[in-house]
Amino acid sequence: MRILVNYSAEERNYLPVLQYHLRARGLEAIASSQPYTLGELLTKAQTAGCKAILICNELTLKNCVPGDKPTLDMYRGSRLNFSIPAIVCNKLAHTQTVAHGTWLLQKDLDKFKHLNEKAEKFEFTALTEVKMFEEAFHVMKESAFIAYDIETVTVENRDEDDVLIDTNTLITCCSWTAVSHDLKLTTYVLPLINFMQEHWLTDKDYEEALLFMRRVNALPMAKAMHNGMYDSLHSIVYHCEPHNWCLDTMAMMHSEFSEIPKSLDFVASVTLYDYIQWKAEAAEASKEKDILRYWAYNGRDTWNTARIAIFYLKNMPAYARKNYASQFKFVYPFLYTGFEGVLIDQEERKKLRNGAKIRLDENLSALRTMFDDPNFNPASPKQVQFYIYDVFGANDPKIGMKKVNGKKVRITRGTDAKNLAAVGEQHPILLMVTDAITNYREAAKAISTYFDFDQKCGRLLYSINPFGTESGRASCNASSFWCGTQIQNIPPYAKNMLIADEGYELCEVDNSQSEARCTAYLSGEVNLIAALENPDKDFYKSLGTLFFGIPYENVTKEFRNAVLKKIVHGTNYMMGAKTFIENAGVQNLLFAASFLGINIIMEGKPQEGQLTLMQFASHLLDSYHNPFPRVREWYAETKACIATTKMLVSPLGHTRYFFGDITKDHNMLRSAVAHGPQNLSVSILNIGLWKIWNLVKASEAQLRLKAQIHDSVFFQYKKDRLDLREASLKCLDNPVTIHNRVLRIPTDFKTGHSWGNMEEHK
Repeated sequence: MRILVNYSAEERNYLPVLQYHLRARGLEAIASSQPYTLGELLTKAQTAGCKAILICNELTLKNCVPGDKPTLDMYRGSRLNFSIPAIVCNKLAHTQTVAHGTWLLQKDLDKFKHLNEKAEKFEFTALTEVKMFEEAFHVMKESAFIAYDIETVTVENRDEDDVLIDTNTLITCCSWTAVSHDLKLTTYVLPLINFMQEHWLTDKDYEEALLFMRRVNALPMAKAMHNGMYDSLHSIVYHCEPHNWCLDTMAMMHSEFSEIPKSLDFVASVTLYDYIQWKAEAAEASKEKDILRYWAYNGRDTWNTARIAIFYLKNMPAYARKNYASQFKFVYPFLYTGFEGVLIDQEERKKLRNGAKIRLDENLSALRTMFDDPNFNPASPKQVQFYIYDVFGANDPKIGMKKVNGKKVRITRGTDAKNLAAVGEQHPILLMVTDAITNYREAAKAISTYFDFDQKCGRLLYSINPFGTESGRASCNASSFWCGTQIQNIPPYAKNMLIADEGYELCEVDNSQSEARCTAYLSGEVNLIAALENPDKDFYKSLGTLFFGIPYENVTKEFRNAVLKKIVHGTNYMMGAKTFIENAGVQNLLFAASFLGINIIMEGKPQEGQLTLMQFASHLLDSYHNPFPRVREWYAETKACIATTKMLVSPLGHTRYFFGDITKDHNMLRSAVAHGPQNLSVSILNIGLWKIWNLVKASEAQLRLKAQIHDSVFFQYKKDRLDLREASLKCLDNPVTIHNRVLRIPTDFKTGHSWGNMEEHK
């Protein structure tokens, strides 16, 4: 097949890469970098005898599709069904700058094989009258499975002084696509609210609509959703929970390729041969108050979800099926925690907020005194730039990247935390200034993020996502009720305000040194295993002896926590010296140097017996590998495995696919090395979490799950039910065999009324 490639002139150097992939698919091409109107593009292709078009010129795309600002990223993978069909791809540079860029280009080029296949026709029925319900219900009752989706709008409730009281999320419409046993698709949309106007004019009709929604969702056949945590959460509020939700197309994509985007349109773009971008329709419909277009958008969501589900049921690789089976079930306990949340002690919250405000004011006052500027604002990047770089003359560390006109460029005169940390390394006075700025910002963040978040019913709510990370750990965000904040990284200073419900006690069970143990057993490093399993010595304190020859009894608690734990964390993530300094903190490294009797200079060339901060950071990281040489060999084995297979398989069977070239990308190697222990650690934790969830269900609210927090499980139990606490502890004792050695991760636990003030138990 001969095709026309319409590319951008600045990407001429990438044409040989494109040519390679075209030839591999038997495609002959002529190329043009001229921006065209749609008519000009089709004329050019017809004149050149081309049967299809590849569009990777954004100016041409804007002339071919609707919308004010269409981009190649937005429309990538779309098949535009003109008289001469066109496929849209990303900029060609993505094959070199994005790890999965080449894979995406290949997926898009493969669509030329299907140009003779007619595009599936989307149709839907809007259930605008009660009399239409019974026939639609009969069709869905006979289906093999049903795809489901909702659209929502959030309404703020404010008092007479315009103070926010609460927010409510309303379902505006929902849609179902019934998949028959012969794979015929039938789509229905049920309207509830039409641009803030009730669709149903009487209470009786509204009741019938909600009862219909409940009846359909209660049907026993499998339900399919895309990121169904959100849809389920809000459907439950309407007492219309979808029964037998066991298919989730976002989770399916995550199970196969955890690294790449997982929005519904992206997944559709790589699984459906006739995909065309439709996500801009919702905004356009709302803007134009076109309710039919809005309903069609909702219908397309379930129609595409159903088609993706069919694709995966037919084509999902065995490793992805196994990943899905082990991970998907956690949507249920995490849905529960999304409603449960944690009770807030309001008086304690106000007290803690006042403390943060005092710290904020103290640092602001100190900075204004340092700069002799009563109007200095630490939150202003422009003002910080002026004083740091112009007045104090700091060197620009140029850390990090940002996008300018679509291109990544180095950040200059940066004022974020990493740039300020690097500036602080240059001189003690600069360190004092940057620390004050950082402390001010941390206090400001504490107030806005951890004390002033919107509450619901006096509780902190959050949303835990079992598909939120590449390693298999759950991630956490603010609640899907549009309130609260994440709970997994709540700082210690904010935990005191989070308390048990009346009659309950909080408990957090933590897997002890979980990632370090997983690293030891995965690598087979016997010295590391021995250090971890020594019952008579604290692991981190023993590292002081192994790394630096410090007598065990002379290793202080401060050195243990500020230095030795940081070294283990840095090596687990294969940090370079620069990254280690950023993560460990300059002050901690200066303390370490003082403790070890090493002379550190912040600037200039070191004399004999002196080290720069960078040299000292490298020295600390290298100290880990002297007693544990097998760990570096394991790094090399991990690298070789991924270079050969593109996959890393856990001893428990979880498989992660890696995009990119690990032999050329050190960040990819770092991610791979960190993945092994992280995934094994959370997989072991999740065995216990699932057991605890079954206890929760059987306990009749005597045991209530709160969250998975990295390597711990957080719950509360009735004060008189110590048996439930002890049963939960036993649930987390799950020995596994790794390379013929039994790994048993011990647990510590804390209990108490306040999360920030709990009694520790070993």
